[in-house]
Amino acid sequence: MSLSSSDAPLEAGAPSQDSGRSLKPWIFLGCGCLTLFVLLIAGIVGFVFYQIKDSEAGRLTERTLRESPAAREALGEIRDTGWPIGSVSVEGGGSGKASLSMSVEGSKAEGKYYATLLRENGRWSVISGRLELNDGRSIPLEGSAAAPAAPVTPEAPVAAGPPASGGQALRSDRAAVAAWTPVAWPDQAIRLEVPADWEQVELAKRSLEFRPKDRKAYFHGNLVYFDQKIPFGPIMETLLTKAAAQLKREEILGYARKDIGPAQGILQLERRGDGHTTAVWNGYFDTPEFGTVSVTLLLGAPTPEDFQRYEPALGAILDSIRFH
Repeated sequence: MSLSSSDAPLEAGAPSQDSGRSLKPWIFLGCGCLTLFVLLIAGIVGFVFYQIKDSEAGRLTERTLRESPAAREALGEIRDTGWPIGSVSVEGGGSGKASLSMSVEGSKAEGKYYATLLRENGRWSVISGRLELNDGRSIPLEGSAAAPAAPVTPEAPVAAGPPASGGQALRSDRAAVAAWTPVAWPDQAIRLEVPADWEQVELAKRSLEFRPKDRKAYFHGNLVYFDQKIPFGPIMETLLTKAAAQLKREEILGYARKDIGPAQGILQLERRGDGHTTAVWNGYFDTPEFGTVSVTLLLGAPTPEDFQRYEPALGAILDSIRFH
């Protein structure tokens, strides 16, 4: 009995034409799904960029750049600006802040524009800006002009700023801890002390964390670099105004203006609905290498009872912080 070529058995390992044909739809389906996923991600990214560009902060950033005499002198006629990237934060009471950057192309030069914005009473303003040209030049740009203040006659009383403190204060008692351990924040000019029996959870360049052995309290720190110097005086005024309003609405337990070395800051005591109690210190200071640095220190406990027990030690940790 003879076998025709069509009846001959396949050699071991030889691919079947039918199996190849059966895989093609799956290959096409996989490629289609991958393409759809890539397009979806691109659409999401594009939408986010569009939202920033179309926001009031984004429009003001671009307008401030185009209206700047220093920018026109360096760039010539501005032909195009890229999508702004960065962060925009809008908070209650008409406050907020933003840090944005965008590429810019002019008839004479190209570069990148960096801007820091502040929102007060629902109105955005550019408080600082910098133009980094591709040839290495760095040109500071003035912020957007503020609305002219109403003239004040000698008889008219000038509105006082918010109180420097109010409500409950954070207790501090170094004697409540038997022994202390010095801590150097890596690569930072910051030194502090923590109770000797507390455990180190994290100690890095931008963050640190310590907790007692029972894990019923914590001290956490975090740093953010702005990469440019910003006038943080208006930010402090905004934070104080906001804290005073929150205290009046009984949203926080208390607040106080608290400067630590060169850092200007404000301390707030808060208690959530579940009893979790925290003391949060937000501060700002300038460095020659990285511009303005923002520091957030979070001290807290999961229950009011735990916070009351550890509060003297937490306050003493905060008071031990030194810059050198």
